[in-house]
Amino acid sequence: MKLSVLYDPQCGFCVKCRWWLLEQPKFVPMDFHPAGTRETARLFPELHTTGKPEELIVVDSEGGVYRGTDAWLMCLWALEEYREWADRLAAPALKPFARAAFGMVSAGRKKISSWFRMAPEEELVEGLRHGEPPRCATP
Repeated sequence: MKLSVLYDPQCGFCVKCRWWLLEQPKFVPMDFHPAGTRETARLFPELHTTGKPEELIVVDSEGGVYRGTDAWLMCLWALEEYREWADRLAAPALKPFARAAFGMVSAGRKKISSWFRMAPEEELVEGLRHGEPPRCATP
Protein backbone atom coordinates (compact mmCIF):
# COMPACT_ATOMS: atom_id res chain seq x y z
CA MET A 1 0.00 0.00 0.00
CA LYS A 2 1.05 3.59 -0.67
CA LEU A 3 -0.61 6.90 0.18
CA SER A 4 -0.82 9.98 -2.03
CA VAL A 5 -1.31 13.18 -0.05
CA LEU A 6 -2.82 16.22 -1.78
CA TYR A 7 -1.95 19.40 0.13
CA ASP A 8 -2.36 23.15 -0.37
CA PRO A 9 1.00 24.52 -1.64
CA GLN A 10 -0.21 28.09 -1.00
CA CYS A 11 -0.56 27.45 2.75
CA GLY A 12 2.64 27.71 4.78
CA PHE A 13 1.20 25.51 7.53
CA CYS A 14 0.33 22.80 4.98
CA VAL A 15 3.82 23.00 3.46
CA LYS A 16 5.40 22.69 6.93
CA CYS A 17 3.20 19.66 7.68
CA ARG A 18 4.32 18.10 4.40
CA TRP A 19 7.98 18.53 5.35
CA TRP A 20 7.29 17.11 8.81
CA LEU A 21 5.56 14.07 7.32
CA LEU A 22 8.46 13.54 4.89
CA GLU A 23 10.91 13.31 7.80
CA GLN A 24 8.93 10.77 9.84
CA PRO A 25 9.69 7.04 9.79
CA LYS A 26 6.84 5.32 7.96
CA PHE A 27 5.10 1.96 7.79
CA VAL A 28 3.42 3.09 4.57
CA PRO A 29 5.21 5.16 1.88
CA MET A 30 3.73 8.56 1.06
CA ASP A 31 3.86 10.71 -2.07
CA PHE A 32 2.95 14.38 -1.88
CA HIS A 33 1.14 16.30 -4.59
CA PRO A 34 0.34 20.02 -4.56
CA ALA A 35 -3.43 20.34 -5.00
CA GLY A 36 -4.68 22.46 -7.86
CA THR A 37 -1.80 21.77 -10.25
CA ARG A 38 -2.09 20.30 -13.74
CA GLU A 39 0.04 17.32 -12.77
CA THR A 40 -2.15 16.50 -9.76
CA ALA A 41 -5.30 16.94 -11.89
CA ARG A 42 -3.81 14.49 -14.41
CA LEU A 43 -3.00 11.94 -11.69
CA PHE A 44 -6.33 12.32 -9.88
CA PRO A 45 -8.89 13.59 -12.40
CA GLU A 46 -11.81 12.55 -10.21
CA LEU A 47 -10.55 14.87 -7.45
CA HIS A 48 -9.77 17.88 -9.60
CA THR A 49 -11.58 21.00 -8.51
CA THR A 50 -11.24 24.58 -9.61
CA GLY A 51 -10.28 27.16 -7.04
CA LYS A 52 -8.17 26.90 -3.93
CA PRO A 53 -7.83 23.56 -2.12
CA GLU A 54 -9.93 23.69 1.03
CA GLU A 55 -9.24 20.28 2.53
CA LEU A 56 -6.53 17.69 2.93
CA ILE A 57 -7.09 14.65 0.72
CA VAL A 58 -5.34 11.29 0.90
CA VAL A 59 -5.72 8.58 -1.74
CA ASP A 60 -4.50 5.06 -1.06
CA SER A 61 -3.08 2.81 -3.75
CA GLU A 62 -6.31 0.78 -3.73
CA GLY A 63 -8.40 3.82 -4.69
CA GLY A 64 -9.74 4.74 -1.25
CA VAL A 65 -10.20 8.50 -0.81
CA TYR A 66 -9.98 10.15 2.61
CA ARG A 67 -10.86 13.78 3.26
CA GLY A 68 -10.43 16.16 6.16
CA THR A 69 -10.14 14.43 9.52
CA ASP A 70 -10.00 10.97 7.95
CA ALA A 71 -7.11 12.14 5.75
CA TRP A 72 -5.16 13.36 8.79
CA LEU A 73 -5.82 10.09 10.58
CA MET A 74 -4.55 8.15 7.54
CA CYS A 75 -1.36 10.24 7.53
CA LEU A 76 -0.81 9.50 11.22
CA TRP A 77 -1.66 5.81 10.69
CA ALA A 78 1.10 5.57 8.07
CA LEU A 79 3.75 6.79 10.52
CA GLU A 80 5.66 4.42 12.77
CA GLU A 81 5.50 6.64 15.84
CA TYR A 82 1.87 7.73 15.44
CA ARG A 83 -0.10 4.69 14.30
CA GLU A 84 -1.26 3.95 17.84
CA TRP A 85 -2.51 7.55 18.16
CA ALA A 86 -4.34 7.29 14.85
CA ASP A 87 -6.07 4.11 16.01
CA ARG A 88 -7.10 5.76 19.29
CA LEU A 89 -8.34 8.95 17.64
CA ALA A 90 -10.33 6.98 15.06
CA ALA A 91 -12.26 5.15 17.79
CA PRO A 92 -15.94 6.19 18.02
CA ALA A 93 -15.45 7.75 21.47
CA LEU A 94 -12.59 10.03 20.39
CA LYS A 95 -13.30 10.71 16.73
CA PRO A 96 -15.63 13.66 17.46
CA PHE A 97 -12.78 15.31 19.41
CA ALA A 98 -10.31 14.57 16.61
CA ARG A 99 -12.79 16.06 14.12
CA ALA A 100 -13.21 19.19 16.25
CA ALA A 101 -9.45 19.63 16.71
CA PHE A 102 -8.72 19.08 13.03
CA GLY A 103 -11.54 21.43 12.06
CA MET A 104 -10.18 24.16 14.31
CA VAL A 105 -6.65 23.83 12.92
CA SER A 106 -7.89 23.57 9.36
CA ALA A 107 -10.08 26.66 9.66
CA GLY A 108 -7.20 28.63 11.17
CA ARG A 109 -4.37 27.31 9.00
CA LYS A 110 -3.87 30.60 7.10
CA LYS A 111 -3.76 32.53 10.37
CA ILE A 112 -1.33 29.99 11.87
CA SER A 113 0.86 30.37 8.76
CA SER A 114 0.85 34.15 9.23
CA TRP A 115 1.58 34.06 12.98
CA PHE A 116 4.57 31.77 12.54
CA ARG A 117 5.65 33.26 9.20
CA MET A 118 5.37 29.94 7.41
CA ALA A 119 5.94 30.59 3.72
CA PRO A 120 3.99 28.98 0.89
CA GLU A 121 5.92 26.54 -1.26
CA GLU A 122 6.48 28.98 -4.14
CA GLU A 123 8.12 31.51 -1.81
CA LEU A 124 10.46 28.85 -0.44
CA VAL A 125 11.44 27.75 -3.94
CA GLU A 126 12.01 31.35 -5.07
CA GLY A 127 14.10 32.05 -1.98
CA LEU A 128 16.32 29.07 -2.73
CA ARG A 129 16.52 29.94 -6.40
CA HIS A 130 17.62 33.54 -5.88
CA GLY A 131 19.38 33.26 -2.55
CA GLU A 132 23.09 33.45 -2.05
CA PRO A 133 24.85 30.10 -1.96
CA PRO A 134 26.19 29.15 1.47
CA ARG A 135 29.74 30.25 2.13
CA CYS A 136 32.30 28.25 3.99
CA ALA A 137 33.60 29.82 7.15
CA THR A 138 37.22 30.90 6.99
CA PRO A 139 39.43 29.63 9.81
